[in-house]
Amino acid sequence: MTHQSKTRGTTPRCLGDLSGHVPQSYLDGARAASEAFRAAGVRHVLVGGLAVGARGYPRSTRDIDFMVGDEAFEFHGPLVFPKTGLPVKYSGIPVDWVSLEPGERDALEEFLVEASPGVVPIMPVEPLVAMKLLAGRQKDLADVVELVKSGIDVGAVAHFVAERFPEKTELLLRLVKVADEEEGG
Repeated sequence: MTHQSKTRGTTPRCLGDLSGHVPQSYLDGARAASEAFRAAGVRHVLVGGLAVGARGYPRSTRDIDFMVGDEAFEFHGPLVFPKTGLPVKYSGIPVDWVSLEPGERDALEEFLVEASPGVVPIMPVEPLVAMKLLAGRQKDLADVVELVKSGIDVGAVAHFVAERFPEKTELLLRLVKVADEEEGG
């Protein structure tokens, strides 16, 4: 792995640092949704485009994504429904819920938290990159390349991926190479 991590002084690291990078309504929506999840006792963590921004690559997004625990759902045999009263929109912005797939549960459930009032928990970069690799859409893979270029600790991410999702290690290494090539390295 040849990528050299670098630190950029203006890189956002928390939700508040995204002011000026994304519309304020998205930040307000993330805070309101997190508070609603907290009040309902639902473990959650911000993922998706806002989390990517908070971890080093601010970009536009069309929704607010949270990974949520099973307590966000009602189970009726094989049917699963979202619990009533939890946020699905904020000022017209979709609030999407990502639940854990059975194979991901053991590897990612520890990152679901019972948030403190006023705190929006944001997925750490290592599992966030792993989620992007698992999703595998072009947009997700582009997010990984841009996060690498922003200076994330590639070694820590590679260790996390190799330990928890070894089948995605080769993909990560290819994306690190793409980032290096795009950076002229």
